[in-house]
Amino acid sequence: MGQTCSHDVIKELSQYGRLYVDVPMSQFTTFKVGGPADMLIEPSSNETIPYIVTIAKQTNTPVTIIGGGSNLVVGDRGIRGLVVRMGSSQEDEGSIAFNGTTVVVDAKVTKKRFVEEAIEHGLAGMEFMAGIPGCIGGGVIMNAGTTMGTFSDIITDITCYTADGTLLTVANTSLFSYRKSMLPEGAIVVSARCTLTIADNPEDVKNTVKEILRERKNKHPLDYPSAGSVFKNPDGHASWKLINDAGLRGYSIGGARVSELHTNFIVNTGKATAMDIKHLVEFIQETVHKLYDINLEPEIRFIGEF
Repeated sequence: MGQTCSHDVIKELSQYGRLYVDVPMSQFTTFKVGGPADMLIEPSSNETIPYIVTIAKQTNTPVTIIGGGSNLVVGDRGIRGLVVRMGSSQEDEGSIAFNGTTVVVDAKVTKKRFVEEAIEHGLAGMEFMAGIPGCIGGGVIMNAGTTMGTFSDIITDITCYTADGTLLTVANTSLFSYRKSMLPEGAIVVSARCTLTIADNPEDVKNTVKEILRERKNKHPLDYPSAGSVFKNPDGHASWKLINDAGLRGYSIGGARVSELHTNFIVNTGKATAMDIKHLVEFIQETVHKLYDINLEPEIRFIGEF
């Protein structure tokens, strides 16, 4: 544990949220890998974030922001400094406020809950989120989506704290690109304002979501820990097809394996390390580049010390 974890810092931070010290990051990621974070805090409310950021700044503590942990590979040696987790917790699942077709949703709300409550309110336009793991904040940061739509299609504006703790509302004008948002470095998303549509028939929306979930269950390897799609689709190509045609279906390094069900998924078969996953990602990139002269860009984020 680093110098930044002095008792004074721990005592100060613990006033502003649930604080874990020297905690394995495998507990907070869907891949179930990752060494210990020096400190991890789940802010008790959005209003406590500036205090947390200020304490980190005053004590020269590096800060890493994560959401629900569904798109991350954390290094086996963990993360130095402070991890701020903006994912849903048992104590605070975040709030969703509906006003006609406008929805203001906390970053920590899960996509699953957002879809369910929007359906209850007779709305449509968020069906693409069905079955995508993690929370709204993470979805905003990476402009998550499918062929049916992305976050950029429904977001009006985003409220976030900048790295120095200033509250900022950013309008969705050229804020997004493919699987990426242009928010300032170190920004902490606290909420998003979305515009949905009135469903012609709410029952149809419900059935569409059921069908998407059924399809995902059939096509995606949900029995093993993973981080969803590993690579972005290059222009004019599907990553899964490139990986499949390269003969890498089922290829393993250590406990990390290319899924036999969906080749753009890497699964943790039980004993994978972060380094196994990293090496497998690099091997796939090298193989596809050698065969097709195409660069595969990861959709998942690698953070921490490997």
